[in-house]
Amino acid sequence: MFIEKLCEYSDVLKSKGLLPPDNYAYRGITALIELNLDGTVSKISNFKEIVTIKLKNGKEKEVQRPVQLLYPAQPDANNSFSFLIEHRPENIFGMTLKNGVYTTQKCEKKHRLFLDKNLPFFKSIVNPSPIVIAFINFMQNWNAEEKTQNQACLQELFSEFKDFTIEKFSFCLAGHPETFLQNDAGVKDSWNQICANSSPEGTAEAYCPIFKAVLPVARLHKKIMRFPGGLASGMTLVSYNNDSENSYCKEQSVNSNISQLAVDKYGAALNYLLSSDEHCVVEKTTGLVFLFWAENPDSSLEKLCSAVLFGTDNDMSESADKLLKRIIEQLCNGLDVSADTILDKEKFCIAVLAPNSARICIKAFYEGTLGSIALNIARFQSDFGLDDDFRRVGIWQLISVLDNPNVKRNDADSLYGFFRSITIGSPLPRKILSRALNRIQHDFNAGYITNNIRVGIVRACFNDIHRSNKRKDELLMSLDYSNSNPAYLCGRLFACYEAVQRNANNGKKLNRSIKDTSFAAFMRNPSKKFASLNVLFSYHIKKAPRAKFYYDFINEIMDALGDNIPEHLNESDQARFVVGYHHQNAELYRSEKKLVNQEGVVDCE
Repeated sequence: MFIEKLCEYSDVLKSKGLLPPDNYAYRGITALIELNLDGTVSKISNFKEIVTIKLKNGKEKEVQRPVQLLYPAQPDANNSFSFLIEHRPENIFGMTLKNGVYTTQKCEKKHRLFLDKNLPFFKSIVNPSPIVIAFINFMQNWNAEEKTQNQACLQELFSEFKDFTIEKFSFCLAGHPETFLQNDAGVKDSWNQICANSSPEGTAEAYCPIFKAVLPVARLHKKIMRFPGGLASGMTLVSYNNDSENSYCKEQSVNSNISQLAVDKYGAALNYLLSSDEHCVVEKTTGLVFLFWAENPDSSLEKLCSAVLFGTDNDMSESADKLLKRIIEQLCNGLDVSADTILDKEKFCIAVLAPNSARICIKAFYEGTLGSIALNIARFQSDFGLDDDFRRVGIWQLISVLDNPNVKRNDADSLYGFFRSITIGSPLPRKILSRALNRIQHDFNAGYITNNIRVGIVRACFNDIHRSNKRKDELLMSLDYSNSNPAYLCGRLFACYEAVQRNANNGKKLNRSIKDTSFAAFMRNPSKKFASLNVLFSYHIKKAPRAKFYYDFINEIMDALGDNIPEHLNESDQARFVVGYHHQNAELYRSEKKLVNQEGVVDCE
């Protein structure tokens, strides 16, 4: 499915001009060689383009970068291979630069490969143009040994470059920088004829599941370059290197039955997606790579997906918030949920990849509409939300608040679990609830936002688990006075005890509060800590300025709780405790603020 969708996307990219045509590829060129008709070099100039980039501090900076030009596509080059229309300086000129001196040392073979590859091809062109004639003359007349005898001349020729060996060269006719050698009509015709007449690279023919036809099978699969966390030499998506993988007298990738046509298409599309920040997001801690693309390339839709799914701040952040809020309101009001018509029509693909030795591992692949993705995310955000306070939270934040700063952990499984739950609505992994409860117990001093996100994760996991078990037990967004569960009431009670202590000390920060000393123990075994906390409450309430205000809440909780103070709370009950504690804290804050405002009103009459 993943390879099939990449092949389809490759055709779309080519129709939009975002990928080169078949049998062609882009090369980054930094220098231009202008040739006279007799093959002598007129001049060599800098060919980099100047672009403005935005820095992390918000400032802009002008930088130089290579110009992408279209060339005949060929296998990845190495020292025993030369491109048709070479761009590497050591192959073209047959010399290198060492300690400021131009020398032919270890370059003779490279230059000979260049001549053997290019001379026969260009001499076979019928009715060659001036640029082709100039290039043939250059190859026949250039003498590297003779050139290195005049170091001053070479220094003048490459005066625009500090080190010419790191540049990438292209050829044109002197005085006509627009007449690139690779764009010549005769060169293109000859190359297209070679491609049409050459036999496919496949070693056998078989039924290709991608194109549903019998086609030549690819013996080797295309290298995927610049994969985050992967090998610099490139990675492969399909690989058969062990003898044990050979079967039915078939070797290597012939076992996969993927045609050369499919390999070329999916390789081009995957390399394109990985090179674009608008399509590729990398989670640095786990190394997981998230790729996403629309069936019809549209940067605004892809930015919207990035904002909705990953919480990315970009031009579409406001639209993402509006979309999620609208769907959440429909969910909360029990209305028929339907995403925007445009979003429902736009097909979207999301893949989760990871480096695995020299191969790329596909962790997950999801295909749907942006509307369906937004609906699943809105459902998660609805479960995740607290106190009717909407906030768009990305996957990275969900993972970061579960991290223990003292323990190095690879959270790939947890991140993958969140991804599946958010995008396709699958149940959250049970271990995520355990980790969230653990961090809440042992990290009391976390910030307000971090604590809220952790409690939101607990609520989402609890509701998710009970929904999958078809139980009608749900934790609401805000304080639920009708919830008589002892664990939920114990969480509310502890919040009141903590508020009384804080109020008794006029809001001053204490060295050790009851939250520091008793929260984790009361969360696990309420009955063991109840007596000591009740004694502290009796002491603190005498010093609290608004004792009746707290008595009303505590009496209501104690009446509902009665003698049912549990001895031990299991994981689900601990989730109820945490959410009850958070709900009561939020209600106390609102009520205290309202009370203070009422007390501050002075009757002027």
